[in-house]
Amino acid sequence: MFETDLTELSTADLLASAAEQRAEANRREASLLEHALEYADRHHPDTCPPRPGRSSWQGRERAVVLGGDGCPEVAEFAAAEFGAMLGISAGAAAAYLGQALALRHRLPFTLARVRAGDATPWRACRIATACLPLSQEAAALVDKQVAAVVDSVTPERLEKIVKAAKWRADPDAARAEAEQKARERGVYVTRSDEHGTKKVYIRAASGDVIRFDATIASLAEALKILGDTDKDIFNGLAVSPGLLKSTRYVPAESIERIEEGLIRLAIPHDKFEHLDQHDEAATT
Repeated sequence: MFETDLTELSTADLLASAAEQRAEANRREASLLEHALEYADRHHPDTCPPRPGRSSWQGRERAVVLGGDGCPEVAEFAAAEFGAMLGISAGAAAAYLGQALALRHRLPFTLARVRAGDATPWRACRIATACLPLSQEAAALVDKQVAAVVDSVTPERLEKIVKAAKWRADPDAARAEAEQKARERGVYVTRSDEHGTKKVYIRAASGDVIRFDATIASLAEALKILGDTDKDIFNGLAVSPGLLKSTRYVPAESIERIEEGLIRLAIPHDKFEHLDQHDEAATT
């Protein structure tokens, strides 16, 4: 895999090599975007050859727009073939083709920075997805406001900047999107599993969730003070230290504090790795 034995490198050379690997990965991701664009261009409905064994009267693929307002149409089955070659689903491939087309036709300043190596491709793709509901004109306004800062702020900060730019560019569309998210709030109950257990998922306003969590914590603390330690209403959490890390079940007594966006554990890192693995959705 490597031409040089990494163990022979000095720390400075190892860091320089790691930086070059990251830069090369970004160049390859940018190249993949270019491949996606060329592939989409070859599968415009007006240029696609007919499918073998089908006559014109039998119909043809529909034309779909994947990247939002202003993007050219693509033959509907093109994404499935592209995804098969990349080892991803047809839906994921369609989303990626749409991101590439949106960058070229709706966010040209951001794409220019990707091509120059000044913006990380995956961050640019996230901006394209965030702007999907906007008109081409509104997306262009967002593009001008965020292109220069794609790689100079954290992903969380970039998301806030994009959201603010969307409100300025198209307040009506941003308001409609916010209202749609509000309509998705609710309480959802899953089916019973083989152990007679159900799960309850709550999607609510941030303030309501924080207040609910604080109320549960207060009740648990009151029960503890009263000596009710055997029937704690809170048993533990499924916790993952990162998106690609395995999930561990952390019992309640090993959780020091739960804050907004943060869980503090009362156990050292090495002991966390020895906790039982858990297959539930994890809190990262």
